[in-house]
Amino acid sequence: MRARGLGRLGLFCAAGVVLAGLAPARAYDPPGQPPPFDYYILSLSWSPTFCSTHPEQGAECGQRRGFVAHGLWPQYAGGGGPEHCAGAGDLDPQTVQRARSAMPDERLIHHEWVVHGTCSGLSAHDYFATLIQAIGGLSIPSDFDAQTARSLTASQVVAEFVSANASLNARSIALRCQGPALQEVRICLSRDLNPTACGPRVHTQCRQGPLTIRPARQ
Repeated sequence: MRARGLGRLGLFCAAGVVLAGLAPARAYDPPGQPPPFDYYILSLSWSPTFCSTHPEQGAECGQRRGFVAHGLWPQYAGGGGPEHCAGAGDLDPQTVQRARSAMPDERLIHHEWVVHGTCSGLSAHDYFATLIQAIGGLSIPSDFDAQTARSLTASQVVAEFVSANASLNARSIALRCQGPALQEVRICLSRDLNPTACGPRVHTQCRQGPLTIRPARQ
């Protein structure tokens, strides 16, 4: 099956979201010692699967989205990554509003900043700008328009992302599933946001055989 990209911001087009007002991250390292991590995982949650068990989450589930950002997670090459680093502080309303274009649940925005963003070496503004910059570098295959149910194997999902993105290869992608349903696509990126091989503990966790790609609820 040929994967035609929905465009670099295609995962948000169905919701009519415009990612405006975000300047690119100014720096990846703070003054002094750089943060002790090697690469990022960009986690994209398949919203219809999440919403099938969390229909009360109106901030996300009322918008009938396909992929939404779950997070951008600093990782160690050997596995795992730093969490809950110092200096969380409060998020200013402008940063929250901008981040909601990619991550509609405000509680998740705060959670991701406290748990993962504080370990990026970036300010809150630059962390979420980097998250959206990473998303903007991806083309989403047309089978993931959230309009029609699909049935694909894990290897077919990976192959479609590779086909839609010339810089990706299978070593940069890992999937998570909830039973037979696709739950997340995780993309491994270098600290300057180029695709990189995932670490040894980052791998696909889905069953063999066809997976259900749920459509958004009507």
